[in-house]
Amino acid sequence: MGVLRSLIPPRLADDLPPKLNEIERLALQWFENYLLINRFCFDAQGNVIADPREPRGPLIGSPARTPEEAAQDMQQQWRIFRDDLTMLRQKFEAFYGLDPLDFTILVGKLGGTDSRVAPDGGAPTSVHDRIGYAYDEWIMPVDGLIGEKQWTGEAAVPFQERFLKPSHVASQQQQAYAQVLAVIAQTYHEAVTTAHRYLLTTADTCIARLNGESGAPGQAADVEALSWVSMISGALSLFPPLSAIAGTISFTTSVAGYARGKQDEPPAEAPIEGTAGPQVIQGAHQVLVSIETGLSDLDAELAKSLSQDLDSTTGFASPHLRLERPLLADGPQTMGTLTIDNNTPMNTNVVVSVVDLYRAGHVNLPGAAGQYAAAVDKLATCLAPGASSTYFPRSVPRFDTARDLLHGILQGTADSLAACGDALVACAKDYRLTDDERAAFLQRIGSLLQPAADPDPTPRRGPI
Repeated sequence: MGVLRSLIPPRLADDLPPKLNEIERLALQWFENYLLINRFCFDAQGNVIADPREPRGPLIGSPARTPEEAAQDMQQQWRIFRDDLTMLRQKFEAFYGLDPLDFTILVGKLGGTDSRVAPDGGAPTSVHDRIGYAYDEWIMPVDGLIGEKQWTGEAAVPFQERFLKPSHVASQQQQAYAQVLAVIAQTYHEAVTTAHRYLLTTADTCIARLNGESGAPGQAADVEALSWVSMISGALSLFPPLSAIAGTISFTTSVAGYARGKQDEPPAEAPIEGTAGPQVIQGAHQVLVSIETGLSDLDAELAKSLSQDLDSTTGFASPHLRLERPLLADGPQTMGTLTIDNNTPMNTNVVVSVVDLYRAGHVNLPGAAGQYAAAVDKLATCLAPGASSTYFPRSVPRFDTARDLLHGILQGTADSLAACGDALVACAKDYRLTDDERAAFLQRIGSLLQPAADPDPTPRRGPI
């Protein structure tokens, strides 16, 4: 979670309230001056009345209207102005629930960021890293039993072809799956961070305008320069190319292409014109509407891409994501007989090979299953923040669906690894050994430690 610490901005709920208070103070001051210029003022109850300090003759153009009647019109203007000001504050405050830190934590749990921005070393903690660690540290060494050792015969090759090779492909695509979810979470982070920056800029611009600084003309549509879709490009820059890991996972193809067509050229200040209070408030309101629209457009693009991948065999529905329970797990007889071609009375190579077989089932595959189980537990906590459903109502449910699918895939992989480990242990224990070989075998396996479900930073594999 420290990976993206430098990208975490101050909390909007801390920085914005003083600015909103200042906007309200200046807006009230502007309206009071507006009343004075027109010879009106507030009474003790806050109602607009004709200023008793100012002498009045007949109202020009309206000889039939009294000052009291004119005050009623001014009272209506005050009511509209006050309501607009209240609505503006509410629109600002509605964004308080979107905290970039929530998405930073979510990205940290999912993992997969580029090694240039991720810390090196240490035990795996993210979903992405635990999957990779399970294969690299625990499953891949099992492949050394084939050829390098003397486990040959009918059982060995099917085990390699039907389980070890598929486990490599599955782990790669599972990592890509987790990485895609992390890209989405980081995209939310980028969008929320940018939205917060422009909310603060808009508030500062309101204060400047109400203080009489006219600034350059602008249009509310200029907020397109916020380039919401470029948030995807910003998110992708923190990850290595998905294609290098994904194999067939294809999420970013359409999204990245869409993002490349946009420019991230934020304006120096929010496009709010004029210095008159109503004009400033209405201009700021339009900017906030444009921000909401930008978030909605990003939400639609993410939802579209997620929907495509949820049903795609080159996406989250890839058949290679799942590591199915191998036939070996149903008993050694289903994959043939383990044979080691050496018939000497005391064959050390036989003992070594059977111990390796036992180690694979008692240590390696349970170690991998433990990493997957820990990844499953971590993934269960990878929930989109509650407020995100307000601004991303289409993509967040699809994100949740994709997360739940991956949860099931990883749980199934953990179960397959555990079942296969049990089968290998049974194979090793049932292997026909001489008395001397059996004694040597028992001595060697006695020192092997089965890893815990959540292993220590330095895995204990036991002596060779």
